[in-house]
Amino acid sequence: MTLQQIFITNLKKRRKECGFSQMALSEKCDITSNYIGQIEMGRRIPSFGKIEKIASALEIPSYELFFYESSERKQEKKLKTKEYLKKMPPNIKKEIISHLLVSINKNVKISLDPKDYGK
Repeated sequence: MTLQQIFITNLKKRRKECGFSQMALSEKCDITSNYIGQIEMGRRIPSFGKIEKIASALEIPSYELFFYESSERKQEKKLKTKEYLKKMPPNIKKEIISHLLVSINKNVKISLDPKDYGK
């Protein structure tokens, strides 16, 4: 995988994780949505300044857009997480689940708010 492909993959992934369309991201970093689209299709390579603006809009350090994680490393991290969760005391698990459910319910209610339709 080339550095440009890693950048594009990470950009798309992070943009989607943040819930941003190309238009929303472009507005946050003062770059046209057409330019963001061209970057994601590999037709344009942004300058360091634009990379910093994009990373700032995504609320991550710029280097994270160039970080490559192999599938083996991802699997290793999943296994470590599973082991950590297995060893976690039940009362802590319950508290975490409770907080997650509150957050999920709050976000679902916000996303279903009729005021937000058409945005």
